[in-house]
Amino acid sequence: MKFFWLTIPAALIFGFGCSTMNSNSGNDAFASPTQLTAMLTNGNVVLHWKNNSTADGGNWVEFATPGSDFVQLDVFMSDASSTTFVHPRVAPQTTFIYQIHPFFGKATAPIEISTGSPTTNAPSLDEGPIASTNEIISGKTKTFSIRSLKTFAKAAPTDFTATLSSPTSVDLRWKDNASDEDGYFLEIASSATGKFYPCALLSADTTSFRKTGLPPNTKCFFRVRAYFYGKPSETASVNTSSQLPPAPNN
Repeated sequence: MKFFWLTIPAALIFGFGCSTMNSNSGNDAFASPTQLTAMLTNGNVVLHWKNNSTADGGNWVEFATPGSDFVQLDVFMSDASSTTFVHPRVAPQTTFIYQIHPFFGKATAPIEISTGSPTTNAPSLDEGPIASTNEIISGKTKTFSIRSLKTFAKAAPTDFTATLSSPTSVDLRWKDNASDEDGYFLEIASSATGKFYPCALLSADTTSFRKTGLPPNTKCFFRVRAYFYGKPSETASVNTSSQLPPAPNN
């Protein structure tokens, strides 16, 4: 099972981090963002775009330089929709290319768990999918297409649970109901109604994840969604050749 996960800057929430493009392009629910603009302002690139989709999911802001692959900069969930982003302190004498890459999937309801107090004999655990729960039993579970609006909600994960595996580690498990997802998106927040941040991006068919290194004696909220990528927006580019390089330190 291949997987990777993302950490979150400590200032964002209380100190911890948490394809195939085959979207239904004819359905407005999965429409791509449009009207992307990029403007260089005081050494920053400011992006604006228009959201057109109505299905649950979100947008990745991505950038590239000529000849390179796109890199994910930041993510915005559709329940906290945004249409602007600032790429700060970009390098001079460079061309930056931007796009907004949507993804679609319905998240579970948030679940709450409180971490405990660290102990000297707490087990040392690895972060990542839990191997014993990642096996798929073929033919025994009915699954649904996440790429069709008719079965979109049915493809969402169910039976989402969280249990402590150590005072500062949480084991998360869920049921995979999607037949054609690109992967699973695990999210974390400091409150059930607060902003959720990416905790892990996981491969298709994953049904578990162990999050380690959480702060002690803290309430944590998690949710998970199966997702697929939609068609990216058209690109917008900025050339920073007119930007002066940073002044040398004295």
